[in-house]
Amino acid sequence: MASTSVKVEREIFGGALRLRPETPRPAIRSPYLETRAYLPLDIPRAEELLPELERAIQGVAEGGGEAHWAVELRSAGADERTAVARGVLRRLHLRTPSADWSGPLPELTALLRERATPELIAELVADVRRELGIGAVRVRSLDLQEEVAVAPEHAAEGWEIEGPAKLEPVHGEARSFARMRYDFSEGTGSIRLTRTLQLGFPVERLHRVQVAIRPDDSWHPLTMYFEKGGVRYRAERPFDLANEEWGVVNWQEPGPDDTMNRIRKWILVREVARGPQFESAPDRLRIELVLDRADGPGAWKAKIARNYRMALDYLPFWRYVSTSLFLVLLNIAGTLFSCSLVAYAFARLQWPGRDFSFALMLATMMIPAQVTMIPHFLIIRWLGWYNTLTPLWIGSLFAGAFNVFLLRQFMKGIPRDLEDAARIDGCGFWRVYWHIMLPLVKPTLAAIGIFTFMGVWNDFMGPLVYLSDQELYPLSLGLYAFNVQAGSSISMMMAGSLLMTLPVVVIFFFAQRYFIQGVTLTGMKG
Repeated sequence: MASTSVKVEREIFGGALRLRPETPRPAIRSPYLETRAYLPLDIPRAEELLPELERAIQGVAEGGGEAHWAVELRSAGADERTAVARGVLRRLHLRTPSADWSGPLPELTALLRERATPELIAELVADVRRELGIGAVRVRSLDLQEEVAVAPEHAAEGWEIEGPAKLEPVHGEARSFARMRYDFSEGTGSIRLTRTLQLGFPVERLHRVQVAIRPDDSWHPLTMYFEKGGVRYRAERPFDLANEEWGVVNWQEPGPDDTMNRIRKWILVREVARGPQFESAPDRLRIELVLDRADGPGAWKAKIARNYRMALDYLPFWRYVSTSLFLVLLNIAGTLFSCSLVAYAFARLQWPGRDFSFALMLATMMIPAQVTMIPHFLIIRWLGWYNTLTPLWIGSLFAGAFNVFLLRQFMKGIPRDLEDAARIDGCGFWRVYWHIMLPLVKPTLAAIGIFTFMGVWNDFMGPLVYLSDQELYPLSLGLYAFNVQAGSSISMMMAGSLLMTLPVVVIFFFAQRYFIQGVTLTGMKG
């Protein structure tokens, strides 16, 4: 779980499954060819075929003229050409019959050379190429008016560029965008892209800015700045250039959207400065994208924090946590009080039918919870408690049979002389219970408290049955709802699940002495 929570989607769904996450490698320059692509190469006879295929690909690239893929291959390093060859070999292995693959090596080599066409090589070069692309820029108003401020075919025009970078227009059949070509080899300076957008609505009605971005898997942080109405805004966190798939990055000011129960796929921007030097026209917005260079430790820090930060940003995590803590505290308090009181009555008091009642209570443990689920739900609905938190804690006031059994066994081992001495001193029923019994059963109470905490914290069925309002969800059901809405993000789910599991591990670690002591002393006689 911990390992998966720091992986990106490519490591989970692509290629062989690895326990250890991939080491992020910040790129010095971009575009570049990913040298780790198509590893490991589990193909028969790969060691013999790969060098021959590399030479064949190099020959095809030499005859490729000024085609973009051919120019890239001719200027690429040995590791980059090997990565392309691995991709071609894997693709040809899937297309070649097994009988041909197991044939004589010279014939197989000739066959692969023949099938390594320029079209296939160009496709594989595009697959291992990593490049930073900037597409359309859209703006949306609070009145839901949406405009294309920068069309994708003009994405490379109108930017003021500071730093070792330039924008190249790319016009393809699938998408038009601006390719950013940068080189950090001369230093660690930042790259700034600035432009002014003309809006079709008043700038004070601006709600969101959307930029289509294709990361280059370099893990460099990209930060957005706004200028409007004489105020400068800054994104509260950068967008890390992880993965290599196109996506839309949203930036907006804090507002009502932040309190809604839905996935929050936007980055908040906050005011950082005011002054006449900032853009103040009523219908213009000035945006600035700042790309900083990441080093190795910084890239690791960004990768480790990425899924956890997204889990905390995408769902109302702390609201779910506060609801779970509220239920945990009420259930622990109710369970400890009710179970200790009932156990004291069974262990120390004499009343008619005590043993029969105790046996009847233990017999209820044999009734499956599924049998009583529907009657219990009908009672809860009749009482008007449906879609409230009351059904999730009210049952703790009615003493669970197993906990009563544990406490009764411990109390029966307490010498009766202590109770008699307290009664001689004038203690009544309540004072004996409160001042004599409870201090002596602390280890068992601690064990029951841990059992209750784990049960309530991980309870999924109860909230699922009795709650329909997502604002009332505890953490367990909140993570499930998040999984339904964003089920493809396995790594983010693992991050949220690890955050949910962590309190249980911490509490058990610090309270294990009381837990073990309470369980072991329960069956001992005084």
